[in-house]
Amino acid sequence: MVILWALVLSFLVGCTPTLETSTEDTPEDSATFIEEEEPVLGIYVTDDCGQAVGASVCEMVLKDQNDEIWSLHALKGNVIVLDFSAMWCGPCQSAASTVQQTQDDYESQGFNYITVLIDDPTADTVELDEAQGWADTHGIQTTAVLQGNRDLIDYTALAGYPVASWPTFVFIDRDLNVHWGIYGFNEEYIREQIEEML
Repeated sequence: MVILWALVLSFLVGCTPTLETSTEDTPEDSATFIEEEEPVLGIYVTDDCGQAVGASVCEMVLKDQNDEIWSLHALKGNVIVLDFSAMWCGPCQSAASTVQQTQDDYESQGFNYITVLIDDPTADTVELDEAQGWADTHGIQTTAVLQGNRDLIDYTALAGYPVASWPTFVFIDRDLNVHWGIYGFNEEYIREQIEEML
């Protein structure tokens, strides 16, 4: 996985993070936990999922810019781009300015462009008002901007996504399998990958 992602790294521009890792307890039945009043937010790692290319993607549950619960697995049947960004990162802000247009262009074909904000402007956990501010600033109206933190990333891709620079994009197919991932922002390349998957 790391080797595949590294191949495109030299073509793209990004910002480099300091990585922290953690693992979430896995519920026995991850299909029912979202119905709880207070679901545990984060990534649900099981033996049959992962973040490597070709793997069945692990469930991720976070709150969006409207403070509503968002589930990755609820999007099964759609092509998904996960954009892992940091609010302090210039290339991430450039990518954010294209989110709504990209969503508009492909939404009718079953596409979702999801922004996962990992860091706020001070490299801390993203709060509701910051996710709302990001969405407002960049005109993101019809797709999710998620309130994330560094517990969602792990360079080994065992407990989280292998984010090694900002932004990092993960492409997920309609069957919730990881199709590809790239480091750095390149709008033309991202659109090519989306069109290939649609």
